[in-house]
This record gives sequence, C-alpha cells and structure tokens, in this order.
Amino acid sequence: MDLTIFGYEIGDVIGEGTYSTVRKAFSQKLQKPVAIKIIDRSKQSDDYITKFLPREVSIFAECSHPNIIKVYEVIKSSEHTLFIMEEAKTDLFDLVDSQDYFSEEVARPYLKQIAQALEYCHVHHIAHRDTKCENILLTADNIPKITDFGLATCIKGSDSCPCSTFCGSAAYTAPEVLNGDKYDPFKADIWSLGVVLYVMVTGCMPFDDSDLSKLKELQTQSLQFPPSPSLSDCCQNLINVMLEKDPKKRVSINHVVEHQWFEVSN
Repeated sequence: MDLTIFGYEIGDVIGEGTYSTVRKAFSQKLQKPVAIKIIDRSKQSDDYITKFLPREVSIFAECSHPNIIKVYEVIKSSEHTLFIMEEAKTDLFDLVDSQDYFSEEVARPYLKQIAQALEYCHVHHIAHRDTKCENILLTADNIPKITDFGLATCIKGSDSCPCSTFCGSAAYTAPEVLNGDKYDPFKADIWSLGVVLYVMVTGCMPFDDSDLSKLKELQTQSLQFPPSPSLSDCCQNLINVMLEKDPKKRVSINHVVEHQWFEVSN
C-alpha cells in the first residue's frame, strides 16, 4: 500500500503481532516521526473484522490521556486499516529485560502512570483485557503509554458486566478467565496489572506459564516472591491485593491508584 499519497514515508518494521505489523514512518503533515500499525483485513477472522477492529477504532477515538498512546489518524483502504500513532522508543518488557528488574523507586512512577491510564479507561467503561509489559510503550522521555486496544471492550448502562471471551496472554490472564468462567473484565485488568508490577520489581513472572494446566494450579496457591531482590512489605501487599484469586475480593483500580506504596518518597 502506497502511503506517500497520505503524506507518510514508510520505514522499517519495528513490531509484529497476531493481527498487525508496526512500521516506522515520517509524517509530512505532522513533521515528525510516527508509528503505523498496519492491519491486513484479508488475513483476519470475520469476528475480528466485524467486532474487535471497529471497537478498537471507536475506543481510540474516545480516549485522550497522557499515558495512552495517541492515534493521530485512522486510514482505511480496500484491504487495510492503518493506525497512525505517536512514536515510542521501546516497550516495558524490553526495558525491564535490559536491566534485569527495577528497584521499587524506579518502578513506582511507571506503575502510577500506567494505573492512572487504566483508571481513566475504567471510568470511561473501557476494559483493556490485554494489559501486559509488551503493550506498555515508552517514549523517548520515558513516559509509559498503554497501547493495543484490539481486545478491549466498552461496557455501558449496567452494573453487571460479565464477559466470556478469552482474552490476553496466559501469563497475565486472571484465573477466572483461564477457567472459562464468566468474568468481570475490569477485575481481570487488575490481575494483569499485578503481574506487570511483579515483573517490574522481580524481573520474572509470578507463575510459570509454560504449561497451561500447571499455570491454573499455580494460581490457586499462595503467591511466592523471590528472595532477591528483597521487596518491601508495602510493595508485596499491593501485588497481593491485585493478584487476589477471588475477583470479588480483588481491589478496584481506584484502590490501586490510592495505595500507600505510592506515598513513599522516592
């Protein structure tokens, strides 16, 4: 697809996912580098094309938050849908991996901003349903930005919001979702955010996800923390309340944002 007619000079591929390819580009209109998420609709399922893709377009149009990736424009051709997005330098997974793990002092402002973005989504009735380190981008100024709303859902007009669609990566997925139960997607987001924090401050996953049946069993057991790095009781408490097995007892996003761990001076 020739995007020069739209004022974009296409560069290298910087990411590939199940549904899309992301390339570097330069916008003549904006006069700055951007990223273009390219979705070839001819290669996607009817369910994705009719339900998930329109939902993602709609959600990006509604969202405006400093910690959610900005979409400047959506272009649709006969076969492709393209999201023109702000540029990022890396993702959270690669950054943590490059440093083994973050100290609590380093992790704290990252998680605060991510949680505030998720709080914004939940206030606007949007559940992300695929929160993971790979879906948190970092700008050149080290600002975290949630991206990829391809599995998100918007639920309005009811206090009851059960979902049944399996969404996300198993390692970040709440037990009620893995078990195939009807679930509250907002509470499932909290579990995923808890996994994100655990990864940031330990450099490893809280549960071995190499075997799905084993993963389900591990999720029923008490959460274990590695002996090193040593985490504060306050940090462990925040992780534990997010990784609460019973979704009815799991905290909401506003409780996460107001947790005392964020009150500790850097």
